Amino acid sequence: MVRASSAAAAAAQGNLWSRFAAAFPALLPAQLALVACAVVDGVADAAWGGDQKWAVAGIALAQAALVLLRAVPILLLLSLPLLALRRERLRIVALAALWSLFVVAQAGLDQYFQVAHVPLGADLFGYSVAEIRTTLSGDTPLAPRNVLAYVLPLLLLWGGLYLGVRRWAAGSMRWTSLLLVAGLLAWSLPLPTGAQALRNDAARDLAGNKLAWFCADVWRWSKRDAVAMPASGKAATAGADEPPLDPQFPFLHPEQTPDTLGPYFTPTSDGRPPNVVMIVVEGLGRSFSGPQASLGSFTPFLDGLAARSLYFDNFLSNQGRTFGVLPSLFNSAPFAKEGFTSLGARMPPGPGLFNLLEQQGYHTAFYNGTDTTFDDERAFMQLQGVQHLVDRKGFGPGYQLNPFSEWGYPDKELVSRVLADSAQLQAPFLLAMQTISMHTAYQFPGQDAWRVRFEQRLRELHVPDAQLASYRADADIYSTILYTDDQLHRYFDAVAKQPWYADTIFVVTGDHRLPEIPMGEHIDRYHVPLIVFSPLLRQARHFRAVSSQLDVTPSLLALLSHTYGLKRPAQTPWLGTGLDVADSFRNIHHLPLQQTKTSAPDYLAGRWWLHNGQLFELQDGMHLAPADDAFALEWVTRRLQRYEQANAIFMQKLALAPDGAKPKLVAYQEVAQKEPAIGEAPVMHGLSTDATEVTVAGHGLQLTAMFGNGDAQQSRAFVPLAVLTAEDGHELQETYGHTMQLPANGHQQVQLSLQRPDACSSRCYVSVFPSDPQTGKAIGQGRYHVPVDAGAAAGSAP
Repeated sequence: MVRASSAAAAAAQGNLWSRFAAAFPALLPAQLALVACAVVDGVADAAWGGDQKWAVAGIALAQAALVLLRAVPILLLLSLPLLALRRERLRIVALAALWSLFVVAQAGLDQYFQVAHVPLGADLFGYSVAEIRTTLSGDTPLAPRNVLAYVLPLLLLWGGLYLGVRRWAAGSMRWTSLLLVAGLLAWSLPLPTGAQALRNDAARDLAGNKLAWFCADVWRWSKRDAVAMPASGKAATAGADEPPLDPQFPFLHPEQTPDTLGPYFTPTSDGRPPNVVMIVVEGLGRSFSGPQASLGSFTPFLDGLAARSLYFDNFLSNQGRTFGVLPSLFNSAPFAKEGFTSLGARMPPGPGLFNLLEQQGYHTAFYNGTDTTFDDERAFMQLQGVQHLVDRKGFGPGYQLNPFSEWGYPDKELVSRVLADSAQLQAPFLLAMQTISMHTAYQFPGQDAWRVRFEQRLRELHVPDAQLASYRADADIYSTILYTDDQLHRYFDAVAKQPWYADTIFVVTGDHRLPEIPMGEHIDRYHVPLIVFSPLLRQARHFRAVSSQLDVTPSLLALLSHTYGLKRPAQTPWLGTGLDVADSFRNIHHLPLQQTKTSAPDYLAGRWWLHNGQLFELQDGMHLAPADDAFALEWVTRRLQRYEQANAIFMQKLALAPDGAKPKLVAYQEVAQKEPAIGEAPVMHGLSTDATEVTVAGHGLQLTAMFGNGDAQQSRAFVPLAVLTAEDGHELQETYGHTMQLPANGHQQVQLSLQRPDACSSRCYVSVFPSDPQTGKAIGQGRYHVPVDAGAAAGSAP
């Protein structure tokens, strides 16, 4: 009897073990349907090129298959108790419920990506449920395509399980064992990224499995406190050239920002300091605003304003979402753990634009059409001592909420509300306005008229017929950009009639680049315009040097204290060092950037950009080129680690400066400015393309490239290679020079010629790099994505 019972138990165990193999095929069509629904909209984007469509689908399918294999051990462990249920119908229902959760989780992450155009990761834990609902408000989750993305995979799963009932007896313990082994081995295999096949971040993000991204990002976020705190008495350094970190106030330093803006300003009419108006435009990105915008500019008013202003071509936001813009722009503050404002009531006071000007007689006001408890903006602005704060809750009667979104008042109503107070403003004043309409769902009252204006703008920009479909797919977004631009036009036209206008400085920037229009590469999320306009300007200028929002408040205080007689703090915890007004492309700053509240920070130091442990070179045109230089990687990693250690000390002490928001104020003192310390940054080792100039002559292109050898020995043999690509990324033509070698630390100029084919009717790009004479592959650093505009001299990459 004992043997019989043991045999029966073993048989039962074998039956439920084999049942898993019989049921598992039901997940295969469900997983295939998930992939199809996830990529069908994205790969239909004509701007990516037909060859990329299949590459996206193939990589998405490969990732989904690997993720399913990785899930096998977990699904098996959770499914065995359900497979042991005696009643067959109950067994099927229970298994369907469990596996449906797996399918729905993936579908939900895919649908989030369709709305936000960025994968959902640990940032899920950085927002409340109400904030997430507001962020996604206006999307149409019950639209047929959204419903299909959930229903089709589930129907296939349930149908497969029902059919699998007939195969219970045919299940195999061997197949279940093989699935388990394959699932365990799958964890040792990397997910295929398609880095070579896919030419832009938007395609790679679409192809990536969102469940894999979510799990990996949550795992990274859970380990975020692993940054080593410097031991007591052993402050961290970034090298012998760096002073130790202050154990109480790690960001504190003497304030010596030079007044780079002063030479461009005249005195005010009455001798008083000027008024300051700060305009933060939601989602305003450089790719669709300003001269040579890669997508064409949809901000005609701001373009005209930029032509009369100090315009910073290569300007960066320090955050990829709105959570960090106010602390970065107004206080040059660190990110803390999940954004400075996420500290809530624990936010420490510190010197910033609002409180420093209020202490010196300025009246201060802040306007926003949304609920400013989102991202704790209200608490932050109150900590800055703003005297007049208007948001959705205190907007007042007579204004229309946006019926298509939960955000609040659209930009037309916001501008009207700001203008309602304009006549009563007491000079000098500091006023800030933060817009909202350029956010999902990109809908507002009266939008039909702006869709007509969008079509007109397409004709004005001479968008080629082949690209019209991709632009029209985002008609709601582009029409919203035109709408917000026009509301800013209305604001400037109205305040130009106010008596205080002549003595006012206006600063316009974007909080980050909106993600819903696909981005070419990672840096696009941060590349935003900066416009400094004033009737006090002596002349308009465009600057090509790189600066960030962390530099704005230090420069404004330097301007106001040096040129207009105010005072500034003797010491500050500011991360920025002032706006660089060099005419040439360069970066002299060291600065952190953070895409979401919970993402790992990027770091930019000199020309080196560190992203997820990978090194890039920042090139002219705001392009990031992958770099393979161990010394440079180690150098910029040390600087990121120093920032992270300072940030960790700050999180422990929660103090920015000894005197909080009321530091000792001193008159501006001219400090002998050393040549920017770019020289401390490591030089490029090995072969590199130091500069590339492209000129258009008739139907051809003339390329002049300077190649360099950064080694103290003769370079290996290489062939100068130039590749011409169309706007959608596919290769049109290539040309090459003679095989050559460079002496130690030597340079040589090379000229190459290309014909411009018909496919290059609007804009093309040239990449130039040293290549292997045998394989043609790059063997050194190149200059990539240099724009070539039809009929014009395109650009250079010094």
